[in-house]
Amino acid sequence: MAWTDSRAFRAWISGPMMQASGTGYTGLDSDTLKAALFDATVTPDRDAATTDTGYGVGTWTAAREISGGANWAAGGRTLTGKTVTTPAPGVVMFDAADLAAGGTLTLGDAYGCLVYDDSITGGTVADQGVAYLYFGGPQPVVSGSFTIAWSSSGLLRFEA
Repeated sequence: MAWTDSRAFRAWISGPMMQASGTGYTGLDSDTLKAALFDATVTPDRDAATTDTGYGVGTWTAAREISGGANWAAGGRTLTGKTVTTPAPGVVMFDAADLAAGGTLTLGDAYGCLVYDDSITGGTVADQGVAYLYFGGPQPVVSGSFTIAWSSSGLLRFEA
């Protein structure tokens, strides 16, 4: 099944997030997180094995990645302005600044992105996926700008 929604990977929640395991993991707000763009052939699976959630493995291979040259290179762009907050009782939210391309670019149909932890260099999988986010359909750009505007509810939101 192709893109249908946005989810956190179960393997990330039960692994690095809850156990601080994985070579290089220190926290969402301190690690280097990136967003890589992908096409319609990706089949996201929130229950994928840890070994299939990393950038460059499983469904997230280079053959399925969309890039826009130097302004959105293969491997994705680095998230900035990362925060972990408690905006309401029983709520923990991870957010980041909206992510814009480095300038004018041309992209094929980007259907979504993989947010992954580029600081994780070993363990079960390097560059472990944190979440995947569906853009609601194809997002092509021809000699224009491209920005991922994260939800006002954050990239990840956990409610008790």
